[in-house]
Amino acid sequence: MRFKFLILTIFLLTISTTWASKYPHHQLGISYSTISGTGLGYVIELDRHNAFQFTVMPYYTGSNAENNLNLTVITGVEYQKTIYRNSEHKVYGFAAASLWYFEKNSVTYINPGTDFEKQINLYDKDVFHNLGLGVGYNYILNEAVSFNMNLGLQYQTTSNDSYHNYLERTNGKESFIGLGGGVGILFHL
Repeated sequence: MRFKFLILTIFLLTISTTWASKYPHHQLGISYSTISGTGLGYVIELDRHNAFQFTVMPYYTGSNAENNLNLTVITGVEYQKTIYRNSEHKVYGFAAASLWYFEKNSVTYINPGTDFEKQINLYDKDVFHNLGLGVGYNYILNEAVSFNMNLGLQYQTTSNDSYHNYLERTNGKESFIGLGGGVGILFHL
């Protein structure tokens, strides 16, 4: 009886160790996508056919913290469903969403150094929401690095169209529908 129990225990431990080491897979890298966000990317493959990618990039810019400070936060999520996969290639369909937040603060002085000097604080905030569906391709090099490309249909809406930057695709309107896509490199952990 003990011998059967010992063999069963060893068998279950071997299977659970093999199964546990296979999935989930984790990847970390850098990605740029107008649909699913830009910045530090993290992918978790739940199994051979389903994965989620999370992207985040917060940063400040400006020449003077008291007078000129800009905040940018980009975050996104992407669900991937595998269509075809082998050891080097993966083709997948995806659904994605991202939020791009731009805040611009600046101070302007009128008539500096005179009795009529006046300080004007300027504030501008833009929020872009992106949604999309599309197809992506991963080239997997030695099961250690993945090079990623994707292309899809993108819907973008904005809360404020006054701050012009590289992301804005609405051209004075409240929304945009068209092609979007991205690229990335991910390292398998």
